Amino acid sequence: MTVNSEQGCQQLPLLPSPGSAERITEITRRLSRLRDYLKQQGLDAYIIPSSDPHQSEYLAECWKFREYLSGFSGSFGTLVVANDAAGFWTDSRYFLQAEKELEGTGITLFRLAVPGTPALEAWIASQGYKQVGLDGSQFATNEVLRLIRYFADRGVRLNADCHPYTMVWPDRPAMPQVPIQVFPEHISGETVSEKLARIRKALTDANADSLTVTTLDDLAWLFNIRGMDVDFNPVVMAFAYVDLQRCLLFVESTKLSEATREHLTGYGVELAGYNDFVPFMGRQKGVRLLFDKARSNYELYSKLDDSCTIIEGLTPIALLKACKNQVELAGYKEANLKDGVALVKLFRWLEEETRPGKTTPYPTEWSIAEKAAAFRREQGDYVCESFAPIVSFKDHGAVVHYEATPESSYTVEGEGVLLLDLGAHYLHGSTDTTRTLYLNGQPSDLFKADYTTLLMGVMALTNVKFPEGTRGTQLDIMARQYIWQRRINYLHGTGHGVGHCLFVHEGPQSIRMNENPVTIEPGMVMSNEPAIYRTGLWGVRVENVIHCYELEPSDYGRFFGFETLTRVPLERNCIETSLLSPDERAWIDAYHQQVYTDLAPRLTPEECDWLKAKTSPLE
Repeated sequence: MTVNSEQGCQQLPLLPSPGSAERITEITRRLSRLRDYLKQQGLDAYIIPSSDPHQSEYLAECWKFREYLSGFSGSFGTLVVANDAAGFWTDSRYFLQAEKELEGTGITLFRLAVPGTPALEAWIASQGYKQVGLDGSQFATNEVLRLIRYFADRGVRLNADCHPYTMVWPDRPAMPQVPIQVFPEHISGETVSEKLARIRKALTDANADSLTVTTLDDLAWLFNIRGMDVDFNPVVMAFAYVDLQRCLLFVESTKLSEATREHLTGYGVELAGYNDFVPFMGRQKGVRLLFDKARSNYELYSKLDDSCTIIEGLTPIALLKACKNQVELAGYKEANLKDGVALVKLFRWLEEETRPGKTTPYPTEWSIAEKAAAFRREQGDYVCESFAPIVSFKDHGAVVHYEATPESSYTVEGEGVLLLDLGAHYLHGSTDTTRTLYLNGQPSDLFKADYTTLLMGVMALTNVKFPEGTRGTQLDIMARQYIWQRRINYLHGTGHGVGHCLFVHEGPQSIRMNENPVTIEPGMVMSNEPAIYRTGLWGVRVENVIHCYELEPSDYGRFFGFETLTRVPLERNCIETSLLSPDERAWIDAYHQQVYTDLAPRLTPEECDWLKAKTSPLE
């Protein structure tokens, strides 16, 4: 597979800066066109999610309708536009960003999970709107069915077949056309035939004879292919259908090279056009279809023939993909070694470039992110960054998913906290690492207490031993316990799955307060990232990638634990050692020794000296 970092399609037109008159005027024009559409269709309101027909987190430009209309550039949020009002719902990661980007647009911000905030559907009903529209291809089936039931009880009609794009979005970007590439079996560790055999067995076990494959990482995993249709996600926009005899991939033929076509057809995969998928599914009669309503869009569901039997359940691909094989796990370890080298080089460079009294310009948040990518490219087999890099100085760190732009970027000069959340896709694995640095001064007692107590949570989750059948919800308290004792909390999850050169936010497993029935199993690769945010001051987060493995047999059944894959030093000068137990001190020293041992052979003598000091035992 050749490394390819092209963009999937042309970018959205850039808006002027938040709050500016030009920006407000442009967003007002766009909302006005949508309101004209509402009047034409006899609708009172229209709901626009942050999604695409594949229920993706990151979107190709052609599906960023919510961003186009609202100007909000974060990855999560839902917009409702009515003839006389507009509202935007997002979570705590984006409260500060949304306040800024929605300023002056007339769109009201609703903060999810904050007491007193109405649910989107409750707000719609309370406004007296009776005709509501949405595009069913952009919503999960279960979400639309829930809205239909809710609205029906309140006299509201929901039309899920509304497509305003031609009238409202005249310069909509085209669908991505980046060529598909074969993902070699010596990196994936399993052939397409072997994966299909496991999927078909799972179908039989579920008393089903077919399933649809709609999420992009599932498709890439199943067919051992990768692409660049979506920023930060090496995936291909496609659908698939699998039954006990056939396997069809629905993808634009222009994206298929001869080698890719031969790869697919060699495994008996039939090829059809991307837009042929929904009509094909509408023609299926009498099948017993395993259908994941949480991950498949409503338009597809609505077109299925009444003769089909829907067997609801999680697609078997999700769990098969989540539990990595030994070849994939070896790839993760190599990817994290390469990333460790790149970040050592970055942190050493940062110390020099931010030292007081420099005569050359200081770096910015934006230029630091670019430098991180440059160091990664030097390591070989680099594909792209695995998410929009977060480099946030001082109070920017309190914005949970802050994303620097050349315009918003702080100059990193003088004393302060620098939070870096950086990840990359290499051919053999993906990384996601956060480190918090304190530059050019001595951290305050409050900052050191914040850093140390969340680090204690990182260690507690890493070291936990748990029985088979344990859910991530049950493990989440391990990471939060110490900051809870200080009456501090963070509202995002503690851990997400990390894909194998796929989505860096991979399900179905998670470690978070919200209930998730999926249990944590050996082979799962996840993040471990407790945090503390103080608005106006700083953000503090430490994140490692961990791997679940099985412990020695026990008389009480199977037990599992976690292994840390990340190899990046912690910030010794931020640790308040008096808060640590002897075991915690020993863990940090052992981790640092492992970082040095593993990275030193790949570093220059000068870099080794620097790392030796950073990983020396705690005093």
